[in-house]
Amino acid sequence: MDIPPFMISSLAFSLYITCPRMTAMIASQAKIAGMNPIIMIALGSIIGIPFFAVLFYVLQSYGVGAAVLLAAALDVGAALLVGNLNLRAGIELAIITVFVYVGMRVAPLIAKLLVP
Repeated sequence: MDIPPFMISSLAFSLYITCPRMTAMIASQAKIAGMNPIIMIALGSIIGIPFFAVLFYVLQSYGVGAAVLLAAALDVGAALLVGNLNLRAGIELAIITVFVYVGMRVAPLIAKLLVP
């Protein structure tokens, strides 16, 4: 049985977006709000589809810098929604954003040096 390439790519994408940071955020938000985390995951995944599409469009049209800034803005939006935006969280978000941007720029250069 051949698996269509789009199914393999979609599975790979689902593995990419399943990260400890998001899982921890969902767990803490669900606990604070007294909500079912499984429902939050399902509904949030559906609501997030257009955000992924917009982020992909921005990446393709305007580059890595714009995509990272948009992702940071989305993180700020999430923090505002759950009431967790303060100076410390803002500084942490800024540092993470810088590391993501630098990582996306430097990783290909390092990989090219390691594997010419």
